[in-house]
Amino acid sequence: MKTSHYAIVDIETTGGFAAANQITEIAILISDGSQVIEEFSTLINPQQPIPFHIQTLTGITDDMVENAPVFREVAERIFQLLDGKIFVAHNVHFDYSFVLASLKDAGYNWKANKLCTVRLSRKIFPNLGSYSLGRLCKSLSIAIQDRHRAYGDAAATLTLFHQLLAADSEQFILQAVQAKAKEQRLPTHIPREDFDRLPDSTGVYLFKNASGKIIYVGKAVNIRKRVISHFTGNNMGQRRQKFVNEICAIDFEETGTELMAFLKECHLIKKIWPAYNSALKKFEPKYGLLDYEDVNGYLRLSICQVRKHVQPTFYFNTVHESTVFLLKLANDFELDLRLCSFFSNPALPKEPKMQNPSTELPDQATYNARVTAAIEALLGHKRSFVILDRGRREDEYSFVYYRENKVYAIGFMDRETAVENIEDYIEQEHKVLSNFYMNNLAESYAQKHPRKVIYLQGQPLEEA
Repeated sequence: MKTSHYAIVDIETTGGFAAANQITEIAILISDGSQVIEEFSTLINPQQPIPFHIQTLTGITDDMVENAPVFREVAERIFQLLDGKIFVAHNVHFDYSFVLASLKDAGYNWKANKLCTVRLSRKIFPNLGSYSLGRLCKSLSIAIQDRHRAYGDAAATLTLFHQLLAADSEQFILQAVQAKAKEQRLPTHIPREDFDRLPDSTGVYLFKNASGKIIYVGKAVNIRKRVISHFTGNNMGQRRQKFVNEICAIDFEETGTELMAFLKECHLIKKIWPAYNSALKKFEPKYGLLDYEDVNGYLRLSICQVRKHVQPTFYFNTVHESTVFLLKLANDFELDLRLCSFFSNPALPKEPKMQNPSTELPDQATYNARVTAAIEALLGHKRSFVILDRGRREDEYSFVYYRENKVYAIGFMDRETAVENIEDYIEQEHKVLSNFYMNNLAESYAQKHPRKVIYLQGQPLEEA
């Protein structure tokens, strides 16, 4: 591949987020792909206390950085080293976000193409037990000196990266560099910072217009990759061009899991009704079970198409599903099929064969009592459960609270929180506007992943 210069970078910080924390140490090794041609490392005075647990991890104390330069004093040197280079790091988004924020605070307008040695290692060295820097280097016989110090980790990352370059027979690195090059064609009317801070994690993203109004909500397993795909494709028809031109800002929310991203997207679309979201607006169940009294005083059950202002007792996705359900209900409660209406469509098989029409209809009061019992059973068949899954961080769970047959709340909780008391934990910000689609998602997920479900009311779905 074309010869490039790479800046292999490692930093130590006071915490996990660039918005509220600072760099305490930085190491930069410039490589031409085979050898180091320049290097730089220094402690940095973060001008804020270093938390004790981080001092324990890195060995960098407040005393050690007291007389070190603040970032502004070395910003010019760091900018000169990084400018025009491909930025390489292990879990690159973390290091890049801190360096980007620190350079910006120092007055430098900098950006760079990035390569992540974690993601590249998964592709080039698949099926390893772990891709943390320590475990990965152990698997590849790479020595690390001064673990959790910037220079030691940067040197190990450099050796790892050189091994990746040598073993990359399928040119994953070239593909990644070329993919990053596409980002240079991103629209100029959207702040570059909005793109730079996008994570590679799962969640939802929000496109806003010039007045700050949300015009589109999307979900993604990789937020950054999905957002950029909106602007780098070849299909630029009139409608899409109008859509892209209207986007003036981008925001996002990480969700931890794809299920949470689905549910968050549905909730936001239902709450906001963005101008450019159409698919989920239209998704509703097609068929429903209605009950009504006919002119002769009999209570009837009927499958119908769901229309505006129609409130069925039960919903279905398909005609077949509705037919099987009503037949079972009729059998369980001894209902007369002549008083039940199945959905008819000329293109579909005929309705189930009814009882002999010459047979006298059942006693009205007795029969209506059976229908009433069937309806009450449907309404009373309530189920509540909580789905617990991974969160955005290791110290939290994501939760989906399904209360009395519908998704009631979603959010994140500390791993120490007692799920049995979830009602005491729920706040207004957790509550969602659920619909048939969201309820189906939660039910299907609970069936497929029973070990992640805690039932608070009713029986597990597979036993219902």
